[in-house]
Amino acid sequence: FSAHGEGELEEAIEALTTNETYFYRQEYQLRCFRDELLPRLVEENRTRRRLTLWSAGCSTGEEAYTIAILVQESGLFKGWDVRVIGSDISRRSIATARRGVYRGGAFRAISAAARGAYFREAPGGERVVDCIRETCHFGQLNLLDGARAAIVGRVDVVFCRNVLIYFDSRSRRQVIDNLYERLVPGGYLLLGH
Repeated sequence: FSAHGEGELEEAIEALTTNETYFYRQEYQLRCFRDELLPRLVEENRTRRRLTLWSAGCSTGEEAYTIAILVQESGLFKGWDVRVIGSDISRRSIATARRGVYRGGAFRAISAAARGAYFREAPGGERVVDCIRETCHFGQLNLLDGARAAIVGRVDVVFCRNVLIYFDSRSRRQVIDNLYERLVPGGYLLLGH
């Protein structure tokens, strides 16, 4: 690396990453998560009363917040330690996710009821309500870095949708192995269509 190497790498990452996402993207899969997986997870985790979900490649955070909303709306995890972890290679995307303020196209698939319940007017758009924001934790992470991915800990479900298409087959295998290492035994990996 040159003296500017780190900054140049960061600029290249920001230029090359795709940040196309929105709330309730791929609703059919989210419906399965809500209706089939959440009831299983409440049974599987009843004794430890902890649920950890990872949005790997979360972009600007809409998926992570959607997951947190679905868990909240299920009513199955009241009094539990629920965490939704969002990670992305893009520092700029993670900063947006942490702010939790959205506008325009981010809301194209969300119901008016959910939008009214989970967002409040804020400078620059609409902000995710605190009870959902407090469930979500965001950090920059390269999915190829298995050692660093260990900071995520063990998770019950990994959402890795619309990410693997950007990797070659060797890298894809490495990412899947890293995700598998993070899953609790019997955990669930949800991929994009």
